[in-house]
Amino acid sequence: MTPFGFESRWRDALLDAMIPSPGNGLPALADVDRGSFWRRFEQAAPWTLRAGFRTASLALGGLAPLLLGYRRSFARLDAAERDDVLRRAAGLPGGDASIVLLKLVACLAYFDDPRVQAIARAPERA
Repeated sequence: MTPFGFESRWRDALLDAMIPSPGNGLPALADVDRGSFWRRFEQAAPWTLRAGFRTASLALGGLAPLLLGYRRSFARLDAAERDDVLRRAAGLPGGDASIVLLKLVACLAYFDDPRVQAIARAPERA
């Protein structure tokens, strides 16, 4: 099922917050093209993973910021506010499991990129 526009914005903002900038020549997740990943994810991921991920994205992207006192969605928060929402959302019922699920999918999307794979597999530089 194709996500609505707001769902994609929330999902992408959440994943970008999971891997902001690892350093060592690796790009931030926001700088990685995820188009082909999302097509494969929709086709190959088990429905339970897709449903759980969508639920986590909706809960943390839309509901958690409101519950925690912000008057806008996760995608409209700045980096410090995003960190605050994620840290505090871990204490909400189901929040910690939702964050772990987001981290899992963020890693799958990140290491799906050939450029990230090449940098990660490169021998250490002296």
